Amino acid sequence: MTKHMVQNLTPISHLFAAHRRADDIVAITAGRRIEWATFEHDVANLAARLANTEGNRWLIAEADAYSLAVGVVAAFQADCLPMLPANLQPGHLTDLSTTAHGVISSIERPGPMPWIKTFEKDYSAVVSSLRTLDPNSVEIILHTSGTTGVPTAIYKPLRCLEAEIVSAAKILTPTPGLVNHATVPPYHIYGLIYRVLMSLSANAPFSADTISYPEELVSAIKRESGGMLISSPAFLKRALSVLDLDRLKTLLGPVMSSGGLLPPTVAAAYNAVLIHPITEIYGSTETGGIAVRTVTDADAPTPWRPLSGVKVRLDSKHDVLSIRSPMLTDESWALTNDRVNLLSDGLFELKGRADRVVKIEEKRVSLPEVEQRLTDCSTVMAARVIPLTGDDGERQILGAVIEPSEAGWDMITNRGKAGLRKVCRSALKQYLPAVVVPRKWRFVIRIPEDHRGKTSNEALVALFEKQQGRRITPIVEGRQEREDGVTIHLRLPKDLFYFDGHFEGFPILAGVVQINWAIEFAIEYFSIPSGFRRLEALKFYKVLLAGDAPRLELNYQQNTGRLNFEYGIRDTKHSSGHIIFDKPQ
Repeated sequence: MTKHMVQNLTPISHLFAAHRRADDIVAITAGRRIEWATFEHDVANLAARLANTEGNRWLIAEADAYSLAVGVVAAFQADCLPMLPANLQPGHLTDLSTTAHGVISSIERPGPMPWIKTFEKDYSAVVSSLRTLDPNSVEIILHTSGTTGVPTAIYKPLRCLEAEIVSAAKILTPTPGLVNHATVPPYHIYGLIYRVLMSLSANAPFSADTISYPEELVSAIKRESGGMLISSPAFLKRALSVLDLDRLKTLLGPVMSSGGLLPPTVAAAYNAVLIHPITEIYGSTETGGIAVRTVTDADAPTPWRPLSGVKVRLDSKHDVLSIRSPMLTDESWALTNDRVNLLSDGLFELKGRADRVVKIEEKRVSLPEVEQRLTDCSTVMAARVIPLTGDDGERQILGAVIEPSEAGWDMITNRGKAGLRKVCRSALKQYLPAVVVPRKWRFVIRIPEDHRGKTSNEALVALFEKQQGRRITPIVEGRQEREDGVTIHLRLPKDLFYFDGHFEGFPILAGVVQINWAIEFAIEYFSIPSGFRRLEALKFYKVLLAGDAPRLELNYQQNTGRLNFEYGIRDTKHSSGHIIFDKPQ
């Protein structure tokens, strides 16, 4: 091992001094294996074109992990400053383009700014040899949603990324030959570090494609005869009821989860079966990784253990966790926004966000505490609580969005939503003053989350928006009842309430709305007396837009309690899935 190697890892700054074999596999995409020689060529070609172009700040707009890897490493080689977006929405990319000299992308031109294709021959560019970099002078810009919801730019020197790779490798190092699969995009820090850069450092192959559905994970793992998984909590929660873990466990290698908290009940359920338990990482874009844990007992979740090199303490002035870490840009202590309970040996328990404390009628209330008290109820799977303006337009109240458990859906079936609401309120009153107990309630099949497992405040507020005078249902233009089900012909009016802000100038019908409509129409047409259980095989192939006229096909299998639904336009399938209800008694 040379002085540049740490636990068989090559620092990104010394990547091209590692003397890799030309046929070492870097990435796998659509069944194609991309070798090291191809990666070197693609990086050198793009770096030469960047060096031959005016400007040094380049926004990399790539969903494909291999294309992003080429873009980032080539920008480093060309002495450019790569910028990664928070998402790939056109409006967001346009906003970021005002601070960039141009965009690197292998897909369509994302706007009016200068555009360099990730893969393109330019015979006028002089391709030079790839060099060793100074990790202190090379930087990257990441973007994350700030407290106001406006994306915030985070500057990271390469040495901080390399320090995080070294720290992560003490938990998990990709194995050469074992493919690194992921459900998280490569442009977020978690995907960038654990999915892309750590694989490059370890000379281990990664999948360029992002997994969206459990069925895709199963196919990918079987196709490659195994693999590890870099996941979000949102995916693991959705997949638990779909995956056959007993059959998958011999093929599935180490699993990482980050980007939010994985419910202990979900983690424990996986870890009771998997050979390699799920390892959770706690951290943020600003701080990098902070701590790690593996939960096997849902009733007594394992506390968090700081990553190697990370020091933690309680900042008594702000009552939040403070850290010192090699992943930070300097050696000073940095504050987080997380409240903690410090235990012995540096271990700690997270107690919720400090910036989620609000005043209700002059009483301070921690929203994470209210959420925790709710999820302590056996009838509640997940909960989110937000401040709202009361009906008088002045007083502040709380609103609760509840994802019921199986027991919760049973209660709704037997006692209605009012019955479950009463149970939740009674549970809260044991710990909280009555004035801070939520006044408004919404019960949903699934709390809205994005691909990172994050729930935005805007998405929650929208569930409480007043809808008077606004259409919240599609126009039904015809029905065709069949022996095995019903086909309903719909039209989506452009003034539909659910198109507001989703998205500006490009109105898309959210998947959760499609699911809710399928359930509502099914209840109207079929005898479904029992409660909702779970979703299976949920897939969204193509978006539904304002003005579209889709058909909704429903088939209910009474003996199994399974409702099959499919939205389509002519020969194109837009979405489909199975909704499982209790079997009729």
